[in-house]
Amino acid sequence: MIKPEDIVKHIPSGEEWVVCGVNHATGELIPKGYPFPSIAKISDCELIEKRHHIHEQPLESIEALMKHGLENFVCGKSAMLHGII
Repeated sequence: MIKPEDIVKHIPSGEEWVVCGVNHATGELIPKGYPFPSIAKISDCELIEKRHHIHEQPLESIEALMKHGLENFVCGKSAMLHGII
């Protein structure tokens, strides 16, 4: 299962991305980078490196997602660790 901070390969573009946020209910993820936010289908991505277990979703990523009204892409566990919820 892809989670924030994991590295994925976006198959259609061939690009490797660091994941900013994931919404498994809608099957979408948001990579870090420009333009932000860009939304991609999880099904179009392949997990390259699992990093969520080492790095929780950073506060900066949570704040950026929330600024754009994308709370449904925030990892609840990470938000609790940062004292947001």
